Amino acid sequence: MLKGLKIILSYTQGKYWESIDEMPLYNWIKCNKGKIEFTRKEKRGNKIKDYINWKILYNEYLKEFGLDKRYKRYIEAKKKKAILQSKYILTKEKFKLTEIEIETQKIKDLEFYFGEGENIETILTWLGMFLGYKIDQKNTTVKEYFVILEQYGKANKKE
Repeated sequence: MLKGLKIILSYTQGKYWESIDEMPLYNWIKCNKGKIEFTRKEKRGNKIKDYINWKILYNEYLKEFGLDKRYKRYIEAKKKKAILQSKYILTKEKFKLTEIEIETQKIKDLEFYFGEGENIETILTWLGMFLGYKIDQKNTTVKEYFVILEQYGKANKKE
């Protein structure tokens, strides 16, 4: 599937970031905030190509780094909450409301790590302190950033 998408975009070579190995972190951050036109190297392009290229880049990221364990727990908590809500609608058992509230709190706790918590600039500041130099979003690639983040996590586990 991924190869097929790359073939579709082959005629746009040079206009889009082709890999997380080359895409600047700055563009990645913008795309994650919904501005997928930042998959482009140039201003020209269209939303369909932007979307296809974003899927290619994000799939490459997932293949390389996988999903964070906390994110998996977050998705599971959202799923469990949805199931509890549907059971409550069907049964009207008041105890289900308590279970729903417990799952809601778990979700809130986990959301701290996904957008509601530390923003990327704060994380970059901490990583810069760890490395001893500032990480420039426009000159650091997506892959470099996530490798640094991975290594930072490993170093903290050793201490």
